Amino acid sequence: MGAAAHLGIKPGEYDKTIATLIPHYQDLIGAAATAVDMIARATPTVVDLGTGSGSLAERILAVRPKARLIGIDADPVMLATATRRLRGRIETIEGNFERTSIPACDVVSASFALHHIATSRRKAALYQRCFSSLRSGGMLVSADCYLASSTIVQKHDRGAWLDHLQRGYTRRKAQQFLKTWGKEDVFFTLDREIEMLRDAGFGVEVTWRNASFAVLVGLR
Repeated sequence: MGAAAHLGIKPGEYDKTIATLIPHYQDLIGAAATAVDMIARATPTVVDLGTGSGSLAERILAVRPKARLIGIDADPVMLATATRRLRGRIETIEGNFERTSIPACDVVSASFALHHIATSRRKAALYQRCFSSLRSGGMLVSADCYLASSTIVQKHDRGAWLDHLQRGYTRRKAQQFLKTWGKEDVFFTLDREIEMLRDAGFGVEVTWRNASFAVLVGLR
């Protein structure tokens, strides 16, 4: 299932709607794109996993205009949306990024894509594949929801997410969103994500964080 269908969003309305669902969305995507600027190569190849509408890819191009972008997504409609958005500046591969070969690259990027991986074993395997695909000096950049280790803090962060949703939806609708996503998506703690990245060989940095949302950078 593509990102838009998963969230019940029409592809043409994705960017406007996602900001009503995800707190700090623009800041988060901007921070992920900014992290790519640390890459030394002048013309980096960036593989964007679950590229969706191309929002993160567009922000990366703004930071590194000479980058070569490759977007992998299982939804052909979203790939077409990303191609239009980026005026053909992105090459696309239709497929599930868990099974599709990741081309050799300098950056693997993702925004709200990797939480669709249902088990730690599968996510660890993806991180290992990403590490193998990256050239020396490359990085993995992922913007997503990463839970706190403490259940008390998790409860607080969930309340903050609910408050954000209620700015655009009724309380009942907002609660239904979180209940549905809780069944469909898998959010690991930040500590567990860092552990899996390190096990794959990455050096890990958290370059941005606000409540349960963060940008994780894995350095090869």
